[in-house]
Amino acid sequence: MAHDHDENLDSAQTAENLLQVRGLRSDIFPSEIFDEHAWNMMLRLFVAQSKGDAVSEADLITLTATPSGVGQRWLAHLVADNQVEPYADGDPVVLTQPALDRMDRFLRMSSGIHQSDGPA
Repeated sequence: MAHDHDENLDSAQTAENLLQVRGLRSDIFPSEIFDEHAWNMMLRLFVAQSKGDAVSEADLITLTATPSGVGQRWLAHLVADNQVEPYADGDPVVLTQPALDRMDRFLRMSSGIHQSDGPA
């Protein structure tokens, strides 16, 4: 089981790297042309769940620099789309198991691609 945990942490590191690159992108390019609040939320939730951290709706909206109303609408959409577990006000927000599995698969595949990156 520890092996799975280590693999999840590897994928969490890949997710954190993607978030860092996305932050760099928004520093260099106008951020309004890359409006991907739901994807940022899913990446943040994956990292938090991999590390055993709980994230509230308010924390998630703050972490992703999403306007409050926009964030709440995206979270409702992610719940309706079975990406995020239904939650009550004040409860932690978590990805569903299928979303966790897909995110892990995506991050593993992304990591393999990035391993071919040359020096920056």
